Amino acid sequence: MVYDTYHFSVKEKVILFAIWIGISGVVAYFFYRSWIVWGIVMLCFPLFLKWQRKSATRKRKWELTLAFREAVVIVAGNLQAGNSIENAFRRAYSDLKSLYGEEADITKEFLIIGRGLENNLVLEKMLLDFGTRSGVEDIKDFANIFAVAKRTGGNLKEIIVDTVEIISDKIEMKRSLRILISEKQFEQKIMSVIPFFILVYIGMTSPGYFDSLYHSLSGIGIMTACLIAYIVAILWGMKITAIEI
Repeated sequence: MVYDTYHFSVKEKVILFAIWIGISGVVAYFFYRSWIVWGIVMLCFPLFLKWQRKSATRKRKWELTLAFREAVVIVAGNLQAGNSIENAFRRAYSDLKSLYGEEADITKEFLIIGRGLENNLVLEKMLLDFGTRSGVEDIKDFANIFAVAKRTGGNLKEIIVDTVEIISDKIEMKRSLRILISEKQFEQKIMSVIPFFILVYIGMTSPGYFDSLYHSLSGIGIMTACLIAYIVAILWGMKITAIEI
């Protein structure tokens, strides 16, 4: 499995298409009151799908990172219980299966590792391959440290336990920061929809108040400028809150 690109299922594509229909309808109604514009905006669905794919890829990698933290903690516990390195990874699979289920990415990865060990594949090579495919910095770091420790012949169990503790603390710190950032992202989403509620309120209390903006070239120009300003504000807000950790 490669984690740099997320592949949507048919169900997910249908859901995203339904969401885009709604977004297109909102844009066409509030800014132009035009079915033609709705059709034009609908043609931009591939761009929306591409953007959602990037978002889903980031989410998947983050979920894999959190699951990997639990996995290496389990491995470290197995090592401290007296298991060999290989057995520690083999035994981790059953625990991960109980925690996340058979279909979880981390469970599948440890199943691959377990089967590889049964076929006499080299553990550090499989971990390095996992790190490369995942594109996750913490997994790559663990795999590299494990490979170096295996080559140098040091106290592998002690090195792994210490590394797991450091990586686990690092991921926990990232998780805490992401919680704080997600609060700001939620506030940004709320602020993004408030203008539409204002328009609905004015439209209900003062019918026809905005009619002049939808039936003249100057009105269309003004609403187009408003739409551009709104999109820029949304993208700017997303950029501010999309802090890479």
